[in-house]
Amino acid sequence: MSQVLSAIRNNVKYWWLYLLNGIIFIIAGFIVFSNPFSSYVLLSIFFSVTLFVTGIFEIIFATGNRRSMHGWGWSLASGIIDLVVGFILMLYPAISMAVIPIFLGFWFLFKGISLIVFAIALRTDKIPNWGWVLVGGIILIMIAIVILDNPALGVATILGVMAAAFWITGVLSIIFAFRLKHVKKLFQ
Repeated sequence: MSQVLSAIRNNVKYWWLYLLNGIIFIIAGFIVFSNPFSSYVLLSIFFSVTLFVTGIFEIIFATGNRRSMHGWGWSLASGIIDLVVGFILMLYPAISMAVIPIFLGFWFLFKGISLIVFAIALRTDKIPNWGWVLVGGIILIMIAIVILDNPALGVATILGVMAAAFWITGVLSIIFAFRLKHVKKLFQ
């Protein structure tokens, strides 16, 4: 039995963290979309806090499954990076406002690559609907390229792209959470 499937069967008890993560990202997308110009300062602070909290959730998930999940260190590393960068950006919101388009471009690139790698693992384990995770990863990489190619497109455009990326990330996290919950129930 593969490592991913074994992890789900044995000890994926924190599936609900992905659900919370997804809800946070969807809320972030609505905040950005509804107030594109006036929310830029709020967005940088909210993004910093969201990144910090997401890091905590990823660290809890990785450490909670370290004995049963192969490659749990990648999830831990991602959580630590999110936690540290979120904390730094919370301390210095002016820096966050100045670099948020470039930072988000690289962050979406990292998340997109992570989703593609995870989709390949799901495909290898013959988990149904792995293609949605792959599509989400590809879309996040395309958004990252748009942001990194021309960060001077304007705050409104970048905020619109960010809102869409937050929604995509949120929806995929929620889908993944319910898939984990469903698969875990099958093995109990």
